[in-house]
Amino acid sequence: MRHLTLMALAALALAGCNGGEDFSDATVPGCPLGASCNLNPRGDVLVELQGPRVENLGYQCGSSTGYTRGTDYTPEGLDIEVPAYNALCPANSRSVEFYIGSALFEGNRVSLGRYFLPQQLRKGSYQLTLADLIESPRRVEIQDSAVGTASPVLNRSALLHALNKQGGDTEEAIVIPGNPEKATDVEDPNTLVDTQPELVPENAFDYADFDAFKAAWQDFIDVANTDEPIDGFANDTVAYEEQVDKGNDRSRAGLYAFEIAGECVILEGCDFGGEEGSTVSFTLNALVLPEGQILGGGLGVRASGGENQILDYLGFSSDAGLSDLLELQNQSDESLSVLVTSAGIGDADEANTDVQVSGRFLGSSLYAGVNIDGNSDFKLDFPSVTDKLEDAEKGEMTGTLLGEDLTGDPLPFRATKTGFVQAQPDDTVLSGLVGDYTIRLMRACVDDDLGDDDDKCSDIVEPDSDVDREVSNSGGNYPESIGDQNITQERVRDDENAVGEFCLSIDGNGLITTGVDGACGTTYTIGFVTRTFSAPNSANLSIRLAPGMDVRADTPHFNATIEGRVDLADEDDCAPLYRLSDDNFELGLRARWVEETYLPRILLAGFGAEPSVAELRRFNSMRSGAVQFFAGAPGDPVCDPMAP
Repeated sequence: MRHLTLMALAALALAGCNGGEDFSDATVPGCPLGASCNLNPRGDVLVELQGPRVENLGYQCGSSTGYTRGTDYTPEGLDIEVPAYNALCPANSRSVEFYIGSALFEGNRVSLGRYFLPQQLRKGSYQLTLADLIESPRRVEIQDSAVGTASPVLNRSALLHALNKQGGDTEEAIVIPGNPEKATDVEDPNTLVDTQPELVPENAFDYADFDAFKAAWQDFIDVANTDEPIDGFANDTVAYEEQVDKGNDRSRAGLYAFEIAGECVILEGCDFGGEEGSTVSFTLNALVLPEGQILGGGLGVRASGGENQILDYLGFSSDAGLSDLLELQNQSDESLSVLVTSAGIGDADEANTDVQVSGRFLGSSLYAGVNIDGNSDFKLDFPSVTDKLEDAEKGEMTGTLLGEDLTGDPLPFRATKTGFVQAQPDDTVLSGLVGDYTIRLMRACVDDDLGDDDDKCSDIVEPDSDVDREVSNSGGNYPESIGDQNITQERVRDDENAVGEFCLSIDGNGLITTGVDGACGTTYTIGFVTRTFSAPNSANLSIRLAPGMDVRADTPHFNATIEGRVDLADEDDCAPLYRLSDDNFELGLRARWVEETYLPRILLAGFGAEPSVAELRRFNSMRSGAVQFFAGAPGDPVCDPMAP
C-alpha cells in the first residue's frame, strides 16, 4: 500500500468525525512526502563510471536521481553541463549507487554497487570503475582466479555488455535500449527490471562459474531481446575483463600530491624517534601513468631548533608504481612499498634520504590514519563505512628521511589525486600523433655576466600583436620582469648535462617516451596523452621528466613538467604545442614548462650563502618558461622556429 500524504491523513481524521466509516482499504494516489517519484538530477559534483562507459544506466546520490546519457546535456533549471556518461550529485552526497531498473517510489532495481564519496577531501569530479563499486572505498580484484571464470566484477561487466543495443560499438560505449526518462511499457532492460523483477536471479552477480551466471540471467536476456535486439552474452569473460582493465588504468592515471601528515610536522608529535625540536615537511607531486608508474618528486625540508637546515630534492625510484588495487608497489618485484631517495643538493648528503613508502589509495586518497580525539582522516571522510583503515593501507614511511632516522613508529603521510584524465581517447587522434617530435624548453634571457646569453638570445614573439600573453604577469609564459630587468628575449634552457633540445616519441597508445640524454627512443616513459579532441583535431599531453631518481643522469631536464595541447590541424603539419585552455589554444600561446625544485636549487646552492642580484636573476630564469615543440627533427625549414 502506498504511503499516505499528510493531507490524506488530515482528510481521514475529519471523516472519522462523520459517521465512523471504515477507510482501511482506501488507496490515495500520488507521491508520498519525502519519496522520490520523478527523475531529478541535481548537484554540482560529477561522477564518471568507466570500463565500460554506459548510456541509460540509472544512478542515485542524495536527492539526485537520473540516468547517464551518451551526450553532454544541461538538466532543466540548472546552469551546469553534465558530460556524457556522468552522474550528477549534490556536494553533500555520502555515496552514489549505479543500477539497472528504477530507484523511484515503489520501483525495482538491480544494484551494481555503491561508491562512497569523501566528506572532508571533497572534489568536483570522481572517476571509478565497476571494481570500485563492490567494497567501496576499496578497489577489488577484477579476476581472482583463472581467466574465463566469473567474478563479481566480471559478472557486472558481462551483464552490461549483454544489454548493449545490438550493433553498437562496445569499445566506445554500451547503450542500454529504451528511454528510461519517459514512461514506457516496452521490454527495455530498465523497464523490465522494474515491472518484472521475478526475472532477476536472486543471487544477482554472486556466481563463481560464468556458465552458471549466464544461465541464471538468460530468461531476463531473452525477454529483453524481444523488443529491441541486444548483444547477449559472449562465450567467455575475456572481452569483459579487457574493458574493466582499460577503465582501471585510465582512472588510475593522473596527477597526485604526497605530503607529510600535518599532525607530524613536529617529529616528536608522532613518536617515531625524531630528534627533539626537529621538524620535517615535504610535498611530492607526481604524474601516474595508466599502467601505474609514478613519475615525480619534490622539495623536502628539515630543521632542528631553527638551525642545521637540510633542504633537498626527494624523488621516487624508477620502479615505483601503483598496483591494480591502487597500492604503492615496487613494479620490479611487486613488493608493497616504493623507494624515495634524495639528490644531495648543495651541502646535503646525497644519502640523507632512503625511505620505503607504503599505503593504499581508497577512492582518490591515501590516508595517514592518525587519530585525533578519536577520529582519523579516514573516518572523517567515510563516516558511513563500517570497516576500519587497515594497517597495511596507511600512508607510512620507514628508513632515513632528510638525515632523520625513523627509528620509532613509521612517519605518517597522506596523498590525494589532484587531476583526472579522459576515459577513452579517440583512436583516430592517437594514430595521428604517432611519431618523433623535437622539444626545447625556453627560458628568459637575463644579464649575461654569468654566461653566454648574448649570442643565444632571440626576441620573444607574441602570437597576437595586440595582446601580450607570452610576457605577462597575468598567466604568461614569462613575467614582465625578473629583478630589475625587463624580459624581452629568450633562449634554450640547458640542463645540468648541457642538454638543450631533445626528442620525444609518441606511440599508438598515447605513451610519450624519450631516450638516454634526450635521444629519440623508448628508454624512458615520461608522459601520456590525457585527452583528445576531434574539433579541432588536437590532444592534451601531460609530461613529467622524472622517470626515477636512479636514472636522473640520463633524463633530459630532469623533473620538468609540461602540460600542453598539440594542434594536429596545423596547416603545415608541424603539430605545435599550445596552452590547454580553448582561448589560449586558439590564440596560439605556446605551452609552458615548470621546474622549480631540482636544477634551480642546484644552481642556487652553487651561488653560495648570499647570491648576487645577477645570480638571483639567473636562478629565477631557470624555473619556468615557454615550450618549443614541433613534429620531426631540428632544422626543418618549415616547422623549426630556430631554423635558418
